Amino acid sequence: MAVWHTCTYPKVNQSLPVGVRQQEIEEKLIEEETARRVEELVAKRVEEELEKRKDEIEREVLRRVEEAKRIMERQLLEELERQRQAELAAQKAREVTRTPERVG
Repeated sequence: MAVWHTCTYPKVNQSLPVGVRQQEIEEKLIEEETARRVEELVAKRVEEELEKRKDEIEREVLRRVEEAKRIMERQLLEELERQRQAELAAQKAREVTRTPERVG
């Protein structure tokens, strides 16, 4: 059984001689094929660039997250040290008020 493929041919001026019409048809088909191939290549290139940048973006996000973690950890340690110093100062103040001064 024969399978018929439908193909759309570009519109050409029917008043032209057959050889000129044939050449015009071929030129238009070549243009269409070229446009299709260019479109495919552009799509492929865009996909490749997005994939490449995806990895770069992920690395940059991870770098920023790690940097933020280090900053937060440093700030937390500094705050804990300030609290510890304040607690020590408060403890010393309590000891001074509890111990009566000895007069000699």
